[in-house]
Amino acid sequence: MGEDNGLGGDGDRLADRFQERAPQVLGECHSRLVSAANTVALDEASREQMMRNCEQILSDVVTSLRAGRVCIDDEYLLLARDIGAARAADNVDPGESLQAGSVFYEAVLSEARELVTDEPNALDLFALVACALEASISQRVREAFAVYTSFLLNKVHEAQVNERHRIARELHDRLGHSLSVTHRQLELFGFYQDSDPARAAAKVEAARTANQEGMVNLRTVASGLFSPEPVKSLEKALINDLDGVDGGRVDLRVSVNGDESWARPPVLDEAFLILREAARNALRHSHAAIVLINVDITPHEIRGTVEDNGIGFDAANPPLSGGVGVSTMRERAELLGGGLVIRSRIGGGTHVGFTARL
Repeated sequence: MGEDNGLGGDGDRLADRFQERAPQVLGECHSRLVSAANTVALDEASREQMMRNCEQILSDVVTSLRAGRVCIDDEYLLLARDIGAARAADNVDPGESLQAGSVFYEAVLSEARELVTDEPNALDLFALVACALEASISQRVREAFAVYTSFLLNKVHEAQVNERHRIARELHDRLGHSLSVTHRQLELFGFYQDSDPARAAAKVEAARTANQEGMVNLRTVASGLFSPEPVKSLEKALINDLDGVDGGRVDLRVSVNGDESWARPPVLDEAFLILREAARNALRHSHAAIVLINVDITPHEIRGTVEDNGIGFDAANPPLSGGVGVSTMRERAELLGGGLVIRSRIGGGTHVGFTARL
């Protein structure tokens, strides 16, 4: 359609009537969506965005009527992008947005049908309204959908990154521990083989058990179906897992206070992994004579500490070794709604503490 399409003043007259009727059209659209329990209409923030969007679309229709051709203002870009991002962030089903657009399209066309009844160029005017309405809505939908899709793709990427971190934690904390225990027990077997055959045989059996545990963990982690046996006794689990890590040279003391039934099994299991990693680092690297593990469990929180009287390190320049272990401990604590604190000084031992919500 062009400027010389013969509409004359009919387009301006219909544009004026549309502007006058705009509040009623918007109200009718909103009422229909509320009756249909549409999510966009029921949420206050989404409703405000929708109404601003509809006002801009009506403005495009009015401008098109005055110009005698379809005219779409680029002002729609920013709002359409905001809508796409907001709907994606709020997890609004695209069908809800499409329903809102469909209801609005019907409401405007119904109004146009009544307004052009007595116009001499009724068919041309109605066609222009329909074309302007379709163009304005479709361009907004395309822009909003592009942002909506980008948002979801970013969420998928974020989920993939988090899953890789989870697998890294599982491999390090579960498989890595089993391999380490196996290696250490075999070293101790060689040490006791001649002087204490019975003790040497026990170390071989411990290595076999740790190796079997590692194979099970590898299969379950690789398949993404890891479902660990819940920790039933934190104190016993820690003592059993840490036995032999230091060759028996360190005085390891474990104290668990409170009722472990207050903690959900997954929380208790994660706490066990944090404590085990911190204790393992102390037993291997601190050259300490004593390592103390203390756990306090309340109905709402679990607090754990691992302290040693070893050589310590400069907290401003932590050692590079064990970096993955520290990061996995911190991630586990944060996933439990808590945090991890590490304090140390050269010659003054090391303190590792964490909290978790139950």
